[in-house]
Amino acid sequence: MSKVKTSSGIEQIHGKTNGRDSGYFYMRNGKQFYRSREENYQKNQSPRQQWNSAAFKYANSQLKLLTSPEAQTQLAADFEAANHIASNGKKYSTVRAWKFNSLIHDYKLAHPFQQ
Repeated sequence: MSKVKTSSGIEQIHGKTNGRDSGYFYMRNGKQFYRSREENYQKNQSPRQQWNSAAFKYANSQLKLLTSPEAQTQLAADFEAANHIASNGKKYSTVRAWKFNSLIHDYKLAHPFQQ
């Protein structure tokens, strides 16, 4: 938050007064206004961003299913057998990153982006 002095010497508030505020103060033409808005950036996604978000959501949901000890040992064995290289051709240092990016790549192959 900052206080702005106008040409008449009157201090006005500019920005948010508190981190929990739903809006902010701003000035236009020497007058002070308050604007509140919902800060949900997921609503205004392009089709490509929605496709990437769907792939990310799919990979997260599939990765959560692989929490059993048997699945973890199988993943580690597959990770070593693949020489740390995922299906997208990139090399990863951890099993989780390797599997996550493989799932994203597999989803994108199964559901190609069409504009």
